[in-house]
Amino acid sequence: MNKFSKSNHLVINSKEESILLQLGTYGDIKYTFFDQSYKPVETLELHKNNVLKYSTAIDKMDKIHLVALMKSGELNYSICEEKIWSNAIIAKFDFRSKIYNNINILVDDENVNIIYGYANLINSNLWTIQHVINNNQNWNKYNVTKFASHRMSTNFFVDIDSFGTIHLLYRAIESNASQIYHVFYNSYANKWNPIPKKLTSSNANKIFPYIFVDTKDNLHGLWLEEIDKSYILKYSRLTSTGNEKYIWNQIKIPYISDCNNTPIMFEEKGILKIIYPKINSIGYIYSLNSGSTWFEGDIFDTESSQINLVKVSNSTLKSKTTKINDIYCSMNEQLNFYFLDSFHSLNVKLSDHPSCKITGKSNQSIDEIIRIEDVDVEINQLLKSQLEIKDVLNKILDSQNKIESRIEKILSVLETKKDSIFYKLFNSSK
Repeated sequence: MNKFSKSNHLVINSKEESILLQLGTYGDIKYTFFDQSYKPVETLELHKNNVLKYSTAIDKMDKIHLVALMKSGELNYSICEEKIWSNAIIAKFDFRSKIYNNINILVDDENVNIIYGYANLINSNLWTIQHVINNNQNWNKYNVTKFASHRMSTNFFVDIDSFGTIHLLYRAIESNASQIYHVFYNSYANKWNPIPKKLTSSNANKIFPYIFVDTKDNLHGLWLEEIDKSYILKYSRLTSTGNEKYIWNQIKIPYISDCNNTPIMFEEKGILKIIYPKINSIGYIYSLNSGSTWFEGDIFDTESSQINLVKVSNSTLKSKTTKINDIYCSMNEQLNFYFLDSFHSLNVKLSDHPSCKITGKSNQSIDEIIRIEDVDVEINQLLKSQLEIKDVLNKILDSQNKIESRIEKILSVLETKKDSIFYKLFNSSK
């Protein structure tokens, strides 16, 4: 099973200017500026022939932060401001004794978070995830967790909520079975939760964990699970409100089989979408109620080579109803994003691209479909309320019938025992 590279990063600044960074075959980072139609305008180069892995993020001041693990073992931290790069070496990794994988950078207010995995060459199946944080020019390091996994298989994803809590979903081997775990960093206590939460329990093989925090701070976990020689899409949710607050629950979703790469999620205009790649196709399912119920969207046939996973960083996307961390797209003469209505306020419509067609609704815009679905939701809520009111009325009516039945029994007793002292008492009181 092929893995999509994490070497594509799209940053969008507050002026809605887009820059795509890509890791070249020989270790150079190329970054391309795009116009408003996502057509390339200019391509430049950074760290020529020297990079193994890298990650990027953009902050609220439009500074691009880039951390890169160099072939020399140096961990290079770069900042781009007004198209000018500054560089600093913040660590030196020892390739003679360790292997490193999966570097991530998160920028939250004034904090810069770098999270990566490593293993000793002597025991390359025992992995450690480390977290380095820069706060007020001070660098602090934390061990996130240790776990068993396959060599070069430290596949994990991270996200951050509105409270600054970092959430991490990873895959570990336990008793010859792979399981999915969740662990989090409390920014107020400055510590990671010491006991990871296991989301799965079956003996089936599980791969490609993915975590997403929506605009309401609900957590969503995705992965693929091997069943009958096919990889099935699985979904679990942890809500921030309600009776099941802070409890992971697997939610029923449409049966999606034959998946072959990392499933992702994003939120657009309050609608959650899970995008799942297959061999030579890509499809999606969607939810209108924060992940409680899911519906099948469309599936688009295309060559797997045309499907590219891109990490997205843009603080302006984190609105009350929209948040995008990752996206799938094609990269030919321009960028075309799969199943995304518009990337920003300029409302670049992609509905003309075949990948954005929705079965049975091809003549309607995405906005019209959303309005129709919102009406359906309101009608369903009204029907639910009507049923609840009807149930209450039935209970009241049943109680009233029981009271009337009791009164009839009392009158019947009084009628048959007119000579009793009680009858005389009631009769004399008139």
